[in-house]
Amino acid sequence: MTWLEAVEAVARLAGETACTYFRREVAVETKADGSPVTVADREAELAARAWIARHFPDDGIVGEEGDSVRPEAKRRWYVDPIDGTKAFVRGVPLWGTLVAVAEGDEVLAGALFCPALNELVVAERGKGCFFNGVKTRVSTVAALGEATVLTTDAGRLAAPLRPLLDAAPVSRTWGDCYGYLLVATGRAEVMVDPVLNDWDSAALWPIIEEAGGVFTALDGTRTGFGKSALATNGPLVPVVRQFLTPRPAAGRPAFDVGAVDFSKGLVPVVTQDATTGAVLMVAYADAEALAKTVETGLMHYRSRSRGLWKKGDTSGNVQRVVSLSLDCDRDTVLARVEPAGPACHTGEVTCFGEPTGDELTTLAATIAARAKAPAEGSYTTKLLGNRNLRLKKLGEEAVELVVALADEDDARAAEEGADVLYHALVALQGRGLTLDDVRAVLRQRARR
Repeated sequence: MTWLEAVEAVARLAGETACTYFRREVAVETKADGSPVTVADREAELAARAWIARHFPDDGIVGEEGDSVRPEAKRRWYVDPIDGTKAFVRGVPLWGTLVAVAEGDEVLAGALFCPALNELVVAERGKGCFFNGVKTRVSTVAALGEATVLTTDAGRLAAPLRPLLDAAPVSRTWGDCYGYLLVATGRAEVMVDPVLNDWDSAALWPIIEEAGGVFTALDGTRTGFGKSALATNGPLVPVVRQFLTPRPAAGRPAFDVGAVDFSKGLVPVVTQDATTGAVLMVAYADAEALAKTVETGLMHYRSRSRGLWKKGDTSGNVQRVVSLSLDCDRDTVLARVEPAGPACHTGEVTCFGEPTGDELTTLAATIAARAKAPAEGSYTTKLLGNRNLRLKKLGEEAVELVVALADEDDARAAEEGADVLYHALVALQGRGLTLDDVRAVLRQRARR
C-alpha cells in the first residue's frame, strides 16, 4: 500500500462515517477553546484511529478530538475528522476530513475529502496531486486583479487580510479546508488562514505543493506546522506577500502633505517601480489624494474627469507605497511603489513601453512577465512550465561556467555567467520567488 492509498483510505473512512450524521439532528457541544464538536466528529476520528492502529501499530496519532498516541514516534498521523464543524452542523456541505502522515518535520502524504460534495484531493511527495482520481494543477492566473482570494473567517481574523481581500475582484469565505481544495484544483488562486492547528494544515502542505502551488505559514516559512497557512498558485506569491508583510507605522509611508506646494493646482506624481526602477506612469494629485495615499499605503490620484481615484480600484492592480518624495521645488512627487499588476490601462507594465532598469532587473522583469502571460514558442515559458527541465538546465549551465573559468576563457565565462543568471532567475520565478527576494537576503547578510 502506498502512502497515497493509505491517506485516501483513512480520509474516506472517516469522512463517510461523519457523513452518516450530516443533515441529521445532532447535539452540539462547545469545547474549551470555544469551537463546536459533535458525535460525528468523535465517531469519525475513532474510525480513523482504529484503521491506523490496525495497519501501522507503531505510528503516532495526533487528532483533534482525542489524546495524542505515541507523539514521540518517528512517523505520525494527523487527523481532523470534520474540518468545518460550524458548516457541518448547519447543513452546509463545505466541510471535509483531513488526514496526513508525517516523518519528522516532513509530511509524506495528505488527503482532503469532502464527502457531502464527493470531492477528494490526495497527494504524495514526488507523485503528484489527484482530484477524484485525475491529476490536478493549480491555476495559471498571474494578476491579483483576475484572482479569487479565499479565507475562512469573515470577522476578527479577517481584519488584517482586508487589503488583500479588497484587492481581488472575487473574495469569499469558502473557508476551512474547502478553500485549499479549490486552490489545488485551479478554481481559486489564494487561500489564507491566520490561525490553524497542525491537524488543520499538515495534509494541505503536500496537496498544494504537488499541485504546483506554494504553501507556507504567513511568515513565509515552508512548513505544514506553522500554525497559519497561505496557499497560492506560484505566480501570485510575491504580490500576495506584499499585503501580508508587516510594515512600519501600519504600512503608512512617512510623508508631509503640508510641505507640498499646491499653489498651481494639482501636482504631478511620477510613479516608479521600487524594485525595477521603471517609471510606470505619471498622474496628478491634490492634498486629499496624497493624504489618502499616506493613510492607506495605496496610491490615490486626482483627475478633473474622475475625481479622487485609487489605482487598481477596478482592475485590482493596486500600487502599494514604498516611499513618497518631494522634488526641490516642492511641486512634484516621486512615488516608489510595489505594483500588483500593469500600470497602464492598455495592459502594459508601464505607460512608457518596455520596463527600464539595469540589465539584471530588466531580465527579471521580463521573466516575471512571461510567468504572468505565457507566450507560445517562448523558451522562458517552456522552462516555467516544466520544473524538471528548468532545474536540469540550471545545473548544466553552472557546470559550463565552472569549465569556462577553469579553462581561463574569459569571454566564454562571461557568456556562461549570463546563462547561469538567466536560468537561476527562471528557476526562482518557478517557485514564486523574485530578484527582490534575493536582494532581501543580501541586505540581511550585509547588515551582519
